[in-house]
Amino acid sequence: MGYLDGKPHQASPGPFDAETYGIKTTAADLIRFVQANIDPNSLEPALPQAVAATHVGYFQAGTLVQGLGWEQYPWPVSREALLGGNSDEMIGDPTPVVALAPHAPTSPRLYDKTGSTGGFGAYVAFIPSRRVGLVMLANTNYPIPARVEAAYAILQQLASLPDRDPQTAAP
Repeated sequence: MGYLDGKPHQASPGPFDAETYGIKTTAADLIRFVQANIDPNSLEPALPQAVAATHVGYFQAGTLVQGLGWEQYPWPVSREALLGGNSDEMIGDPTPVVALAPHAPTSPRLYDKTGSTGGFGAYVAFIPSRRVGLVMLANTNYPIPARVEAAYAILQQLASLPDRDPQTAAP
């Protein structure tokens, strides 16, 4: 159950509801998914290549690079660039893009994705080179800028921690 305008709200059936509400998850499951994106080599042999394919960029708009689902930014990224890539204008207005020759990133990246429906909101972000990530799930649709601001502040702190041994540290 989510909340819309302070009142209980459930996802409602309708056209494209399966696509819109396609992933129903818990924070624990989603953080395992983020962990798999941070360290795909810990997965079964066929999966690292599939995960790596989602990290390939195909189009660029400003500093945002769009891949297969994940959006990515060079790390470190400024707060303003991250907010701009997740802004109402980027989401709703025509945006000039440049097609990229698809290739795996060669420098540190921040990957992210927002998601929301009436009554629910989510934000996922991770930085594989720093072995940090976060998942934010809410049963109310907080504005995207608020989600991005909170995540950015947390990631700045986590990414500034000394490097951790990948064998003993969870992301």
